[in-house]
Amino acid sequence: MIFNQLDRSLFLALNFDGGVAMDRLMWFFSAKAVWVPLYLLLLWMIVRKWGWRYALVVLVSVVVGVVVGDQICNFFKDTFQMPRPNRVVELRESMHLVWDPIKERLYLGGHYGTVSAHAATTMLIYLIIGHALRERKGYWWLMGAWVVMVGWSRIYMAAHFPSQVLFGWVLGALLSGAILWLSERFFGRLAEERK
Repeated sequence: MIFNQLDRSLFLALNFDGGVAMDRLMWFFSAKAVWVPLYLLLLWMIVRKWGWRYALVVLVSVVVGVVVGDQICNFFKDTFQMPRPNRVVELRESMHLVWDPIKERLYLGGHYGTVSAHAATTMLIYLIIGHALRERKGYWWLMGAWVVMVGWSRIYMAAHFPSQVLFGWVLGALLSGAILWLSERFFGRLAEERK
């Protein structure tokens, strides 16, 4: 009960009315298609540094991780059926809802959300690609800020409670650890070649 109250209080603090500019910024960070050019740039950086074979291993690792993570998030969502914050009636009066420019109405998303797939995906990509680009200090700061902004955008848009974003980050970290371990085990020669 105390955890639930703390989660709701933190949600309301992070889900404030920041005006049109803030709504658009959060919509930008939450949109999936916006990520594609960033991912292509990171993949290009890996190809330049380590070659296309290692970049292919990284790409496959990310794709497998995203698919598995998405299925785990869907399992939790379908099994526990916890309503998203924007579907919790007693919070409706206190929360800020963001305008959906595509559907031309307030953004509501799906009915249920437990573990944030956005948070899991961004954390997984951050850590797997970070493993390949680990010498680049700027990567960790810039992409770390990106992970935080995507997570915050899900709270700001009333799609998830803070605990659900946190659980998504934990899931993404656990999956990336498992995938990195497996890829090093099965593709160890490629890892040795890049050193």
